[in-house]
Amino acid sequence: MWVRLLRAAGPRLRPLPGVRAPLRGPTDHFRVWTMASVGASKNSELQEFSSYFEQVVKDLIANDSQHPEIGDAITRLKEILEYNTPGGKCNRGMTVLAAYRELVGPDLQKDGNLQRALTVGWCVELLQAFFLVADDIMDNSVTRRGQPCWYKKDGIGLDAVNDSFLLEASIYRLLKKYCRGQTYYLHLLELFLEKLIDTELGQALDLITAQPGKVDLNRYTETRYKAIVKYKTAFYSFYLPVAAAMYMVSSDGVSLVVCDPTCWTILENETSFLVQITYCLSMGGWVHDA
Repeated sequence: MWVRLLRAAGPRLRPLPGVRAPLRGPTDHFRVWTMASVGASKNSELQEFSSYFEQVVKDLIANDSQHPEIGDAITRLKEILEYNTPGGKCNRGMTVLAAYRELVGPDLQKDGNLQRALTVGWCVELLQAFFLVADDIMDNSVTRRGQPCWYKKDGIGLDAVNDSFLLEASIYRLLKKYCRGQTYYLHLLELFLEKLIDTELGQALDLITAQPGKVDLNRYTETRYKAIVKYKTAFYSFYLPVAAAMYMVSSDGVSLVVCDPTCWTILENETSFLVQITYCLSMGGWVHDA
């Protein structure tokens, strides 16, 4: 679905000078990067993506690890990053890389493009980690990805609220380090901030619709459910990774991404994924490994 939509949007892409965004023939092989499947080469791509996390941690802590004033806090940040960020399926972050690879073509290996794509992918995963740490507290969850939720670990508790803020702040430090000199830097910042508030509004809808001890099924309409699905999860899970990749190959991100129907069609067509999650949760068969 996503490859077909991006192929259709291809003529509207205006690449940066020297960056070619090839339009391939209908018989050519394309990777499919929906949340259900990242394609036949998923294992190798996952290994490539996962191995870059070490560099992400290094970028975030190296300069301040011996700082006389905040050194202890940086040590805590390292622990937060390593416990909460890896361990999931990484589909959101890998989608950035896969989408960027398709759009930029053979120029992926030039001028640090691959490193920037991997970094932006991990920024999406950091956003996911931030949401999960906070959501586990609000939901009073016990486990996440087969281990105790961060706030459930001994000595953590509600300090995890501030830890979640550190995860979010790490996104902008990485974007500054790797993308500040790029023409799309401001667009990426705005994109992350916009999807951040969209997701938090979706979480607010979820919380006020299903308050503990105040279940009112009259408030849980199909319209409300679709709004929660769209804002709480779909925007940052489906729209954000593809839009980020499109910004990174475009010299005019405003008209390309914000107004382009491609990403919006992707968003609407991936609602079924969230419906499946809700069903699994209601049947008690879902494991928190997002």
